[in-house]
Amino acid sequence: MMKTRFLHAAALLCAVMLLPLPGLTEAAEATGFEPLPIDFTFGHVAAEEHYTESGYEDASLTVRVEKIVTETGTWNVARVKIADPSQLRTVVTKKGKTNKISTMAKKVNAVIAIGGEYFASDEGGYIVRMGKIQQSRKTPYETRDLLAIDGNGDFHILRRTRDAKVNGKSKSINPDFADQLKELYEAQILVNVFDFGPALVIDGEVQEMPASYSFNLGRREPRCAIGQAGPLEYVLVVVDAARDGKSGATGEELAAFMAEQGCVQAYNLDGGNSALMFFHGENYSDKSVSAERSVSDIIYFATLVDSGLDGE
Repeated sequence: MMKTRFLHAAALLCAVMLLPLPGLTEAAEATGFEPLPIDFTFGHVAAEEHYTESGYEDASLTVRVEKIVTETGTWNVARVKIADPSQLRTVVTKKGKTNKISTMAKKVNAVIAIGGEYFASDEGGYIVRMGKIQQSRKTPYETRDLLAIDGNGDFHILRRTRDAKVNGKSKSINPDFADQLKELYEAQILVNVFDFGPALVIDGEVQEMPASYSFNLGRREPRCAIGQAGPLEYVLVVVDAARDGKSGATGEELAAFMAEQGCVQAYNLDGGNSALMFFHGENYSDKSVSAERSVSDIIYFATLVDSGLDGE
């Protein structure tokens, strides 16, 4: 029954995706900027003069970066404020291919970028990027939390239907998952959907890490997360392991940190060797270009200011 409801919800999205995107025109009119298309079009090239010692700032985009060093590693933090939802963007590699985060970020003129969920390594899941379902993946994983980003740039996190099996048994978590997803489809268009997780913060409440999940949450490792702190305000975090290479952050520590940074919603992304933050044309986090792992997708922010540098 649940699988049938999942498929019904996914089919509904296919129809809704054909409607105009809500929120984008209104936001653009308020700022005086032309929004970027909701597709895989590149962002504008950012002028060097807008970069500062602590980040980046122009009339449409503000980024503040900092490094917080602890005994277990370095927390690379970026606080981002945008003028229009279209500035929160994603890009994917061609089917069956992967590429470095830095390479993809440079190509799309990202002011700042992080890795996504590396869905190319999965066989299933429900993946939407810039309004397009990826590789016919229409059925959510029942054992993973889901992040949906709507046309207003707002985050919606849905708890998984059930936990993974422990000792041959699975625990029911959210039997209303399919109905909640259906409500989101009917209310607004979902521009990006991530099927990875787990959820770190929901409605300001730090989430308890599941005992069993698809990824190792109890061990300290390099990690990556994205959160929403308010309307069109976001927090990106990449945790580098300490120099001994044996530490980083647990899922529980990451969730607590995202809440401390003011996130109302926060979600775990692909970590480990995929954890990387790209800013101002180089890797901001502690991973050299030669050590980068090739992945399938990134999340990035672009400027709406056309400085006449596009195509140069």
